[in-house]
Amino acid sequence: MKDCIFCNIISGKVPAEIEKESEKIVVFKDKFPKAPVHLLLVPKKHYRDITEADGDIWEEIRSLAVELAKEKKMTGFRLVHNAGAAAMVQHMHVHFLGEVLMEREL
Repeated sequence: MKDCIFCNIISGKVPAEIEKESEKIVVFKDKFPKAPVHLLLVPKKHYRDITEADGDIWEEIRSLAVELAKEKKMTGFRLVHNAGAAAMVQHMHVHFLGEVLMEREL
C-alpha cells in the first residue's frame, strides 16, 4: 500500500531500526516506545488487522516473540494487538513490550 508507513518501512523507503526478520514478519523498534523494550512485529504482507490476516501469521508472531524474549533474556513480556479504529496504523502489527513496570490501575 503506497501511503502505509509500515509498508514503506518494509520496502526500505523509510528507515527503521530492524531487530529481526523472518519470511513473513519484520520486527523493528517502536518510534515512540512505551516500555524499555518496545518492538513492533509487522507482517510483510499488508493486512489491515487481525480480521484479514492468514491464520499462520499468529503462529509466526508467537514464535518470534518467544525468540525475542529468549535473546533478550526477559522473564516476561506483553503482546498487544489493536484492531480497526483502535489502531493508529492501519497495517496489522503486534506490540512486544518487555521489562514493563507492572504497576497498573484496575
